[in-house]
Amino acid sequence: MSATYAEKSRVEHARPTGHPGFDESRFERPGPLAGARTDAYADPFHPDADDEHASDRRVRDLLTAQRLAAGPNGTRDLLRWLAHRTGTHMRIVDHEGAVHHEAFEDAANPAGRDVGSRAGTGHTITLGIGGERDAPQGTLQLLDPGRAGQRTQVLLADTVPVLGWAWNAERATAERRRGAEADARSRQAVLRLLSAGHTSTAQDVALAMGSPLPDVVGVLVVRFPEERRRGIERAARRLSGDGVRWAPDLTHADRLVFLVPAHGTPAPPRERGAAAAERPETAHRVAGRLSREFDDVLVGVSDAVALEHTSVAYEQAARAVSRAPAGADRVVGFEEHATPDELIGLDGVAWARRRLAPLRAYRPARRADPGADELATTLETWLRLGGRASRRLHLHRNTLIARLKSVAALLDADLDSLAVRAELSLALRILALHGAGDRDGGVETGAEGNATVAEAVTVENLLALPRVRTWAEDLVRPLGSDAGSHDLRTLRTWLDLDARIEPTAAALAISGPGVRKRLVRIEERLGAGLIGCPATQIDLWLALRAAAHATATAHPDHDTATRS
Repeated sequence: MSATYAEKSRVEHARPTGHPGFDESRFERPGPLAGARTDAYADPFHPDADDEHASDRRVRDLLTAQRLAAGPNGTRDLLRWLAHRTGTHMRIVDHEGAVHHEAFEDAANPAGRDVGSRAGTGHTITLGIGGERDAPQGTLQLLDPGRAGQRTQVLLADTVPVLGWAWNAERATAERRRGAEADARSRQAVLRLLSAGHTSTAQDVALAMGSPLPDVVGVLVVRFPEERRRGIERAARRLSGDGVRWAPDLTHADRLVFLVPAHGTPAPPRERGAAAAERPETAHRVAGRLSREFDDVLVGVSDAVALEHTSVAYEQAARAVSRAPAGADRVVGFEEHATPDELIGLDGVAWARRRLAPLRAYRPARRADPGADELATTLETWLRLGGRASRRLHLHRNTLIARLKSVAALLDADLDSLAVRAELSLALRILALHGAGDRDGGVETGAEGNATVAEAVTVENLLALPRVRTWAEDLVRPLGSDAGSHDLRTLRTWLDLDARIEPTAAALAISGPGVRKRLVRIEERLGAGLIGCPATQIDLWLALRAAAHATATAHPDHDTATRS
């Protein structure tokens, strides 16, 4: 409050209070509070606050009200102070009658008694900003006012506008928070619809939100420390002007997903992984801006894909982030860290269809039961996320378990075995990229002549492909080339025993904590999580299987002698 307003206020109200008018010389003469701090009563409930000159008290009350209103709980604190100064039970209600703040509710409103219906309830004051029709309206209710004299009226006249500003600011902040949460949920719903393949519905929701989706997109997955969340979200809002859409990740709380418009024609799904797809330059530029602005984030970049294949691009970017080796650049492209399903390509389509044929041919007996697509999605998500799959799929844990039991019965597979899980994961990923169009397990047109040969293909044949063996060697190279090293032996034993700690400890003749320490060391050397990371476990199992096949091929005599 300015000094000019204080002077006018004192002069104007000097006569009604019965005190002499304002005298500027009073501030020039040293008084008893000359050496005190500016706010003589840090505690607004101090009893000596009533012993001041009326004009001084009025100015001090207004300053105190402004100070309280500017605090983190301004409306509540100001209402309590005002109720204390007037000796009145007060509360603030909204336009629907819901009580938001109340002062002295315990003393003035005994349990089971409705203060609002008592006789003597009199005064109500509207809290609102003048001229703002859409401002959140509230009402200050004074219940059984004890001292409604002139002093109380003056105090209310001065402080109620401040209380109204604090109330409206509080409500506006709450509305902004709810709006931001609703916007984030809507953006996440668009991402979920795209991931589930409901492209047209996602387009409708995006149009309702005010920005259509592009025909060709690149996906970024940004992993960041929790303290960086607000900064990353502010950067995402700035990028929204360039047509970039963003949403919270569907599974991980420490990630954001960006949909970046890409230019040109994307590579067809069947060529992705076997041939170089168009590099999404726009996505890489956005990733570069984020990495330059924040030095502790990791950005995974997908290929440029058509909008209907957003789920593929999303998984590519997520894999790039999850499997980036230690010391990698902060911007990691998917093409820089290929996966076995990409490397195997069309060579594995026939094997994958044959492996999943019972599941793909399944038809539910009841309409309400999940069909083949739902069961396949459930299986793929569980193989990739483990226990977090229920959150991703929005399923109850018991529903997830029931679906997995149905899948195990259809495929006659033991899902507790890591080897079985790895084969099923590889088959699902191959079909997601190259064979999703044919659901009955048949062979593509033009490939009938190779049907007999395709029947003989096994997972060992696929892992023996030179490009897959090169990938496997690169993946486990940080653990050393010596097959007898402790870390490599521990990892192989742990994976052979279905990633279980206690059986591994017994096999290695060490303690369970000792196994955990070794696995943590292996995680650091590989730059990827192991414990609680099913996708990484599956890739490492496939890599060790391919590496073992390569060793056996390179030394057949040694392998034969060992088996004999």
